[in-house]
This record gives sequence, C-alpha cells and structure tokens, in this order.
Amino acid sequence: MTQEAFGERRHVAVFSDPEHGQELPMLALIEELVRRGFRVTWATGSELAARLAISGATEDGWDVVGFLDDSSSPAALARGYFADDLPDVVIYDKTANAVAAAIEPRAAREIELVQDEFVDDEFIDFLTRFGLAFVSGGPGLYRLVPACLQRSARHRGHR
Repeated sequence: MTQEAFGERRHVAVFSDPEHGQELPMLALIEELVRRGFRVTWATGSELAARLAISGATEDGWDVVGFLDDSSSPAALARGYFADDLPDVVIYDKTANAVAAAIEPRAAREIELVQDEFVDDEFIDFLTRFGLAFVSGGPGLYRLVPACLQRSARHRGHR
C-alpha cells in the first residue's frame, strides 16, 4: 500500500543496534518503506549513521541518526530527538526494546492507522523474502524478528 491511500506521508521510526548484524535487513526494510512513500528515520549506532550519511545513501528520502551506542541513556535521547516529530509507527529489533518503548507512536493515540493498512499482504511477502516477520507490540509498535522466531515471540508476549 502506498502513501496515496493515507493522504500524507506517514513517519516511521526504525531502531536497531548495528553491533548485532541487523543493518542489512533493516536497510532493505527502510528502502521498501521509502519506496512505499513513508518518511523514515533510522536510529542506529553512530558509526553506521556516519557511514550512511557520507555515502549519500540517505538522499533517497530517509534520515539516519546515530545515538544508540553513544549514551548511557539512549531512551532519553530518543524521546528528545522525536519530541517534536513523533513517528506514526515504530519498528525495532531485539536490541532496541527499551528505546522503542520510550517512544509512543501517534498510532497508539490515533488508532486510524490499523495494522492491515501498514502490514498488507505485499509487505508481508517482502518481509518473508528476507526471512523476517513482525510481532505487534501494541498500536503502532512492530518488533522485527526472524520469521522462524515469530511464533515463539508472540507466545512470550515480547515487544
């Protein structure tokens, strides 16, 4: 589903720590979200953020910010960074649970963005090609997991 269906560009915040090997799946996910018309901000480690900015990779309509590895309180930095530009949706991996939980997406307050609009069949097929799946952590919160762990993460109630 493209953003024309929403009438405006929705903001998606993506949180992942590059120290744990998630940068390639996250980069593919971000590129797909941008292709679908979303405005994306990727919060990751400072070194990866700097490399992506220098390479020009972010010139295609998404931003990258590096603070997940630079602070003893990345959740507080995330709250400050997104204070004036709350995301509609938050996507995170297992390395960023606490940071993602610190950001309350607009969708948690404005239930207009339902899961079926964000995670449609085409998007699920895209995730499956990369061996990934989403586990919903509440309105507007999606934990990205390897597809083989989707069922167990859902049973344990992880975000």
